[in-house]
Amino acid sequence: MPELPEVQTIVTVLNEKIAGYKIKKVETLGPFQVFPSRETFRQELEGTIITQIQRVAKNIVFNLDSNNYLVIHLAMTGQILFQKTGEPKPTHTRVVFTITKNDKKIDLNYLDTRMFGKVELLTEKEFQALTAKYGPEPLDKTLTPEHFLKSLQTKKTTIKNILLDQSVIAGVGNIYATDALFMAGINPKTSTKELTLKAATKLLAALRAILTESIEHRGSTLSDKMYVDPFGRHGKHQHYFRVYGKRICAICNGEVVYEKVNGRGTYFCPKCQ
Repeated sequence: MPELPEVQTIVTVLNEKIAGYKIKKVETLGPFQVFPSRETFRQELEGTIITQIQRVAKNIVFNLDSNNYLVIHLAMTGQILFQKTGEPKPTHTRVVFTITKNDKKIDLNYLDTRMFGKVELLTEKEFQALTAKYGPEPLDKTLTPEHFLKSLQTKKTTIKNILLDQSVIAGVGNIYATDALFMAGINPKTSTKELTLKAATKLLAALRAILTESIEHRGSTLSDKMYVDPFGRHGKHQHYFRVYGKRICAICNGEVVYEKVNGRGTYFCPKCQ
């Protein structure tokens, strides 16, 4: 599932290339369901202008001049790809947005192999309700270590599990939680109630470092090749993982352990963490 760096990379490309474009035509293909309904979705979107694209947690948000919001969550296998209008659609294309600006006309395709993603049109009130669901992001400069620790300790669970809870900390997923915990020297099975301010400070710094680094590398593309930017380009951060997917610890040369923590596959070094 794309995490904060991957979604941010997509949003940056979209903002650079299609902000100011008008949505000329909307097509929903196959059984994929859009919200609130296909007819309302099409009627409300066609003729609107995309004023800006932003990221909210792992959501891609298109701000529209109608004061509505087109929100796309890629989930596990979602992709957003540019394509010349009129060309045959790639397999698993679910929604096609034909967009125009001056004499330019392109298709913005939403693809989703497993159809776990969401494509929905929200009103201002609904959008505010969506944003309220998420906790602060690690890259938020106003997030202090003290506030970060307090947020983590709102629930008694493992530190790895709480980092994946979007209502507590937004934007972090399995890959970056795993590597940040390694960088901070924290065992993923550590209880949130056992976390100290010193450890939380190191973890917040590690999250900020790994997320910033991955954004610079344009995200991570795993062996399934599912994550690409709108031009179909892979990310490069997979070449810089600290412990995720590793067998040998880069610090002590000991064996990296892989096991399920709260149902999620987790890599860690029992000696260094």
